[in-house]
Amino acid sequence: METEINSIMMNTRIRRISLSVVLATLVAAMCVACGETDNGARKRIVSYTTVETAVQSTTADVVRRVADTVVEIQTNTVITQWGMQYVVSGAGSGVIVAHDAAFETYYIVTNNHVIDGASEIKVTLHSGDVYTAALVAADERDDIAVVTIKEASTLNVAIWGDSDSLQIGEDLIAIGNPLGSLGGTVTKGILSATKRSIPVGDYTMELLQTDTAINPGNSGGGLFNMRGNLIGIVNAKTSDEEVEGICFAIPANKAKAIFDDLVQDGVVSGRVTLGINVAYGSNGTVYVNKVIAAESGTFEQYDKIAEINGIAIKSLLNYNDAIATVKPDELVTVKVYRGELVQNRFGTVLSFATEPTEFTVTAKQLTK
Repeated sequence: METEINSIMMNTRIRRISLSVVLATLVAAMCVACGETDNGARKRIVSYTTVETAVQSTTADVVRRVADTVVEIQTNTVITQWGMQYVVSGAGSGVIVAHDAAFETYYIVTNNHVIDGASEIKVTLHSGDVYTAALVAADERDDIAVVTIKEASTLNVAIWGDSDSLQIGEDLIAIGNPLGSLGGTVTKGILSATKRSIPVGDYTMELLQTDTAINPGNSGGGLFNMRGNLIGIVNAKTSDEEVEGICFAIPANKAKAIFDDLVQDGVVSGRVTLGINVAYGSNGTVYVNKVIAAESGTFEQYDKIAEINGIAIKSLLNYNDAIATVKPDELVTVKVYRGELVQNRFGTVLSFATEPTEFTVTAKQLTK
């Protein structure tokens, strides 16, 4: 039986809105972004803690230490469908992991899928205080995003733990915002496994597995050990009704490395691009939707990508896995079938050549 693994953001409601509301929302989002740029925080080194702490006696002791480092996240996203404009409200969780005292800024790590496309991001602290957050940067492949809030007073900051030192069977505690309305919910379980290679959407991720209860809205929340250290960022669970107690989190060591890159450079070091945007066709093909900056004489729009470095490409998951093995400035061997749009009795469709075209292209470091 094939079990589907899904990210677990909570979409709470959809509202139809007028154009004036759309513009107001977008202007507010632009102002938030400008504020983030003005403070110069992306190029600063922020402070966070990675010291080893003592094992706590009880779950209650751990919760008292870390509960106020976990926040609720609410988002508004403007969409257009069938000529109508709507605001889709979503909910998730996040963890305060760093502080820049010079700019009175706190950094919160969450999942990319929680804030992806959002025109407005609100953060609610354990105390109930609500802030408008600014997006620093996000990484789709490893599902990590960083947002900031401005606060002059002192807030508690989570302590990054060492996820590589975890032991199978170790007690774990999850804190998050299940169902988008139950912020601060605490659940407990154990570490079931490490280094699980799991396909989540269009990407393969290496995750921690736990039987700790996780529900929609927990995405981006913290997974803590009995020292009160943050050892994972919750992001996925099984969706099969016959399966229980199989949930996943991004290991803290991975999340922290991505956090560092996103704060300093806006992108993850080692991420590459071939200078194209790709799409998945209804006929089961991955094709070039748009050429952005590919080398001359290589990709063309509507190319069907058949192989990358000898790896067969039959889905976006295959494509992303193949790209993940490539380093910046490496030569990539590509096999494509040239395509074009044609009209037939079913409408406009993609038609591909019967003979492949092969070439090499240099992978470039992805930039912001």
